[in-house]
This record gives sequence, structure tokens and C-alpha cells, in this order.
Amino acid sequence: MNSPLVSIIILNFNGGNHVVECLDSIFKTKSVELEVIFIDNNSSDESQHVCKKTFPEMIFVQNDKNDGMSARNIGLRDAKGKYIVFLDSDTIVTPNWLENFIDCFKKHGDGLYGPKILKKGTKDIIETAGNMINVFGFGYALAKGETDDKKYGQFKTISYPAGACVFSSKEVFERIGPVDEMFFAYHDDVDYGWRGQLLGIPSYYEPRIVIYHLSSPTLGWSKKKYFLLERNRWICLLTLYSTSTLIKLLPFLIVVEAGIFLFMITKGMGITKIRSLFSLIRLLPQIRKKHSELNMHRREADRKIIQNFADDFVMPTFTTTRSAANFTSFLFNKLSKAAKKIL
Repeated sequence: MNSPLVSIIILNFNGGNHVVECLDSIFKTKSVELEVIFIDNNSSDESQHVCKKTFPEMIFVQNDKNDGMSARNIGLRDAKGKYIVFLDSDTIVTPNWLENFIDCFKKHGDGLYGPKILKKGTKDIIETAGNMINVFGFGYALAKGETDDKKYGQFKTISYPAGACVFSSKEVFERIGPVDEMFFAYHDDVDYGWRGQLLGIPSYYEPRIVIYHLSSPTLGWSKKKYFLLERNRWICLLTLYSTSTLIKLLPFLIVVEAGIFLFMITKGMGITKIRSLFSLIRLLPQIRKKHSELNMHRREADRKIIQNFADDFVMPTFTTTRSAANFTSFLFNKLSKAAKKIL
């Protein structure tokens, strides 16, 4: 086999049969040399033991606690491949996925690459056709819930690949650095893609590659998930923007935060929103350190990066009524366009 080695890093936490299905689909890949680094985040459902017995060829790492997404750093440290893939344990890959990733990387060069992701259990419902960032730090999936169509079949530049599947060279991963331990879950992929952009490393959507993914199997749409989403969005804002950009954005952010707070009160999550903001106080030392380090080594200015951010944020309709979601999306997008003009 003449292909370069690919290291696939998989985290497991109570993955049940989903992780077995994932590994089974991976090991059907025959034309690319690969190593699977399986990191168990202290599961209690015995899925780690089933996987270890069923797939003895993988590299097995047992964590004594749940480190969240930052456990991927163990895989980054130990990976021997020329290429590396972050892959969620509730995905199913399709034939030729790695060959197409490698081919795409050779053609377009350094970058983070993400596939077209369809909803597991369906044939053609899109989970994401690439992910974008809004100037206020919201990360979201393009075409989520849409039926797959040829209009989603074009290779393109995006803000970041969904964390369910991220491909690049080991060299690129090493340049961007480890997954931030502050996040635990959610927005870690936003942070990673954004950090890449600070270094001049783009992100791409490659629709030739299709995987299937089970959405949010662990937390669903819960107070804990919302807490992490909002806290981590603010970690991104406070660490990835320059100080001057944050000052210019402050009036817009105040309006956005007020709108979010009023909206979340109607969902019974007003206290959760407040907790997410106050939790940042404890993290201030890490936030300051990260902000200083990233801005010291950045190669791209905020003005350039922001122009590639999207103004078509869509509030998920499952969180509220369609009319309220449409109004919120309209307001945020108007504010986003106005904010970008002054930066």
C-alpha cells in the first residue's frame, strides 16, 4: 500500500452501538493505510470494552475522566500519520472518503477540510454543507435540514469544518495547536477554524466526501448545552478578536446580548444565560493568556477575516416559533452587516 498513513482520532463517551457502527465503517477502508486512535472518556456503558474486543487493531487509550473534546489532544500527540482526522464516534463514513480527502488536500494545499454531512438515519437530509461564523461569534451549519441537492455540490471556502469530521495534515494541526481545554464541548470547532484563519490557514467544504452523523446524542437541546454554547461563544470573542475590534463591537454586542437574554427568558433559560456570562470570570486568567498568545502570532487582521464571515445567520426554528426565529435572524443579520462596516 503506497498511500500515506492517516491517523483517525475518535473520542468515545457512552457511544453504545453508534461507535461500533462508526468503527466498522472505518475499517472497511482498504485502499488507505490508517491507524485508529480510540480515546475513551471514562464511559460507563461498557462500549469501550466492546470496541476494544471487536477492533483489536486500533490504538486504545482509556481516560480516567471525561475531558470532553480536548481529549483529542492525546491523539494529536500520539498520531504517526502524515494526515489526521478528527471524527465523532456517532458518524458513519462512506467509501473513498479518505482517498478524496487526500486528493483534495494535494490539490488545494494547507487548510482544514470538512465533508458534506447528512443526518444519520436518512438518505438525503443535510446536517451541514459547510459551517460559517457570524461576526458576533455564532457558528452555524449551512443548509441544515434541507434536502440534498446539486446546489450543495460545489467545493468552497467556509469559516470552519464541523467538528464531527475535520481532515488536514499533521503539520497543519501542529501549527494551529491543541484543542482548547476551556471548551469541553461546543464551539471548539468554531475556535479551531477561527484560530486557523488567524494564521492564514483556510477552511474548505468538500461535497464529494459524505458522512452520516447523529445530531447531539448526548445533551440534546438542554440547559447544559445552552450554557456551554453561550459561554464558549464568548470565549471565542474574547480570545480571537483583537482588543480594538472588541471595543468597536461592544455597542452591537450589548444589543445582541439583550435580545438573546429576553429571548431565553421566554424559554425558561434566563438564569442559564446569566450563569454562562458569570462563568467567564473564573476563566479570565486563561482567556487573557490565550488572547495575548494568539494576537502575538496572528498573521491575518480581523478586518480581513471578518469579511469572510456570513451575514445569513438563521435562528433554529426548533428553539421558538418560525415567526420569532425569522425576526431574530433578520435583526442579527442587519446588526452584523452594520458592525462589519465599522471594523
